[in-house]
Amino acid sequence: MKIQLLVSDGSPPCRRAEKLWREIAKETRVDLEVLDVAEPIGAEVMKRLQLKTIPALLIDDHLVAIGVQSNAEASHIIAAHRKD
Repeated sequence: MKIQLLVSDGSPPCRRAEKLWREIAKETRVDLEVLDVAEPIGAEVMKRLQLKTIPALLIDDHLVAIGVQSNAEASHIIAAHRKD
C-alpha cells in the first residue's frame, strides 16, 4: 500500500493531518510519503488529479480523503485498503 499525503507547509490543517498520518503510519507500519504542493512532485499530483483542496490523502494513486481525519477515520481508511 502506497500512501501519499499532499500538504502545504504553511497550512495549520496540513500540519495536523501530517502529524496524524505520521503517527498512523508508524503504528500500522505502512509507508507514508508527504508531498508539499509547492514542490514539483506535489504540484504535479495536484494538477493530475485536478485537486483544489488540501490536505489530500491518496492510497495507491487514488484519492481517498480530503481534509483532516480523526484517528478512528484514519484507522478505518488503513483497514479498508490493507491487502495483507
